[in-house]
Amino acid sequence: MKIKIDYFSKNLIEAIGAGIYKISIIKENGDTAPLYIGESIFVLVRCATHLFELKKNPNYFGFTEENINNEKITLKFEMLHQIDDKIERKRCEKEIIQETLKKQELICQNGISDRMKDIDDKIDSLALFLDSK
Repeated sequence: MKIKIDYFSKNLIEAIGAGIYKISIIKENGDTAPLYIGESIFVLVRCATHLFELKKNPNYFGFTEENINNEKITLKFEMLHQIDDKIERKRCEKEIIQETLKKQELICQNGISDRMKDIDDKIDSLALFLDSK
């Protein structure tokens, strides 16, 4: 795995607690697309789990053995909102997912809450983004 990882570089302290986070992919030319929006009571731990799953299986976020080794790609983790209350956090997460989908596709999510697409759809969506000019 040679992609770059930007792990809460702008808001690491906020990510220690509960909230809503976003994982995005950034191409060398600066084009960015959201991969996944999620919520957790402990964002840093949840996102570390995402990284562990990605390392075990690049398909987890739609990567292939080829593009997971592209040093020109950055995977960015960022905190969107700190929200302690679970009900409010879940509500806000769904709202952000729906607002994001109005603007562009979420590469790994199907738009039903925080559910992931199947592996082939994630691979196709990521490849389409990476191949676009």
